[in-house]
Amino acid sequence: MSARSESPSVLFARVPLILREAVIAALLCLIGAVLLKTLTPLPDDASAHLYRALLVQRDAVLWDNFWYGGDYPLISYSALAYLPQQVVGPVTLGLFAVVASAASFAVLVVQRWGVAAVWGSRVFALLALGPLFTGGYAYAVGAAAMLVCLVALQNHRHVLGALLGAITLGLSPLAFVFLGLILVAVWLEHRRLDPRTIVVAAWLSGLVVLQLVIGWLFPSDGVYPFLVGHLIAVLAVSILGVAIARRRPEAHLIMWLMIVWAVGSLLLFAIPTPVGDNLARLRYFAFPMIVIVAGLSSWRPRFLIVVALIASFGYGALPDLYDAATRTDSRPTQPQFWQPAVAFLKQHQTPDYRVEVVQTSGRWEAYWIPQAGFPLVRGWYRQVDLAENPLLYQKRITAAEYQAWLRARAVRYVLLPDTPLDTEGAKSEAALLRSGQSGLTLVETTGAWQVFELPDPTPLMTGPGTATITNQGHDQLTGTVTAPGRYLLRVRWMPYWNLEGVADCVAPGPQGQTIVRTTGQGGFALKATERADLLVERIFAAPAGGAC
Repeated sequence: MSARSESPSVLFARVPLILREAVIAALLCLIGAVLLKTLTPLPDDASAHLYRALLVQRDAVLWDNFWYGGDYPLISYSALAYLPQQVVGPVTLGLFAVVASAASFAVLVVQRWGVAAVWGSRVFALLALGPLFTGGYAYAVGAAAMLVCLVALQNHRHVLGALLGAITLGLSPLAFVFLGLILVAVWLEHRRLDPRTIVVAAWLSGLVVLQLVIGWLFPSDGVYPFLVGHLIAVLAVSILGVAIARRRPEAHLIMWLMIVWAVGSLLLFAIPTPVGDNLARLRYFAFPMIVIVAGLSSWRPRFLIVVALIASFGYGALPDLYDAATRTDSRPTQPQFWQPAVAFLKQHQTPDYRVEVVQTSGRWEAYWIPQAGFPLVRGWYRQVDLAENPLLYQKRITAAEYQAWLRARAVRYVLLPDTPLDTEGAKSEAALLRSGQSGLTLVETTGAWQVFELPDPTPLMTGPGTATITNQGHDQLTGTVTAPGRYLLRVRWMPYWNLEGVADCVAPGPQGQTIVRTTGQGGFALKATERADLLVERIFAAPAGGAC
């Protein structure tokens, strides 16, 4: 038969196995990603990524006043993932990233295990869609960089691998943690300390030290709990994976991956950290790895492999499918839902106060309210919210506690939406407001919104004279004072302010807030440092601040 008469399937079969499987995985993932993007509403976590992309558009990269009374928006989460915003948005970037992850994983495992890894690479192409179900776009980009890094290291491209490791850290610290765990498992498989291993370990350790220094210079509060249910699931899947992988020497890497995942999960369950339950995201890799072990072992012992496959598939896929199926109200993803609330705030709110919105199930207030120009008390980070606002996670909140909490955060208006609310940080607050016993006044019912006003609210800045905030932006504040002296500014302390006007000194204040000293009456401005040389100067001058 001539080459011209051969069918496309025959020609495709002649393509090298690694390339063929990479293309198949990429196409499977691409089809799934396009269908998800076309047929489903934006997932819950998308609000955070859209907001960070908005901050990049507005050149507020270092500091943001509009979440949690002040926050380092990119450095505390992802220093690099949102910088391409001018070219491609986070949703589209996440789509490209999961496709790249699917192709890279196929190259990685087929190169290592050959034909036995074919079906594992294909099922991962579908599980790689997980971040699109949840909206974890920054992690998706970081995971893609992590997998490309592993491909480079597997092919002894150590310089390229080191560079990609640094990029992984800049894109997603969580993906970098996964990279470290995988490389520990690779080392445990052979336990050899050759010069290349030492160099790679030293480089990764240096990156960890760099991340710790960045975290010290630009701190973000909060830890993320590791849920008991997730720990049990991780341990169950890991034990099953070890039980079947230990029987085949060529599957020992997968055995060590399961052991490292289980041990890491136990440590993070016992020691609170910002990573916490996020370590469970390695579940997206568990089912494909067990499929590979099944191929390597010719599906023996059959019963144990079937149990391991059911458990790993259930934990890897069902949580995201359940979350997607139970999203019953997509209105908060659309601007029309927020228009009545925004219209009220534009008419009544002043820069002297923040806004409290009882959290929606997807926390979409973290995007739409700041996008309209109004600072929120809260934001999207669960870790920070648990640390900053533990009152709202109590089973019952008294009116006195709630009013004190609002005054301490310079809130005047509280907005209660008619939509499913966050299951953890909204129920008690909503119950108090609906009871009529909160002490707040219902001043407006508009669209799906009830608006409550706090009597005699405390403004953002108070001191020896009258302080008025005339403008509050993402990374700047302007205002006037009627007398010199020390004023309490209810913004989280950070040392990287440029001062203008009558403000001549800032210092840490009570409860992590900011003291501003003024030399007389008149106008003042605080602007977050934008120039790199000034930022470095402030870092080395006095990162902890001094007394005014």
